[in-house]
Amino acid sequence: MKPTNLPKKICFIGNSDHSYLLEYIHLNRSDQHLSFSFKTLDLNALLDFAPDIIVVDLYFCDQQYLKVADLIENAFPNTHVYILSPEFADFEGLMISTNNPVHFLSNLSVDILNHINGRSSGNSYLEAG
Repeated sequence: MKPTNLPKKICFIGNSDHSYLLEYIHLNRSDQHLSFSFKTLDLNALLDFAPDIIVVDLYFCDQQYLKVADLIENAFPNTHVYILSPEFADFEGLMISTNNPVHFLSNLSVDILNHINGRSSGNSYLEAG
């Protein structure tokens, strides 16, 4: 587990190469981020980047990219993966994937943003794993 004072690496995958979620995720100056659109996703580059957190944003998609989400979950079993989708709007808070305790499903909410930002129940951003 990475101590919370070390820089974190976060990757955003969504409908465009620039994620609007950067406005809501609290990054320190030393943190690194990388963004891919579903169409430009380079799995090898993502593996080389070795992110601590991956956010898959399924909002505003003109196609279904659930296969991409599955690919990310399978390729990064020990990485915190957040899959955000309006499909999960009927659920309160966030859900832990049934297949992996560090993969989370949620709608875009304050709860999930707090969890990504490490403000969920006083936990650091990697304590859930």
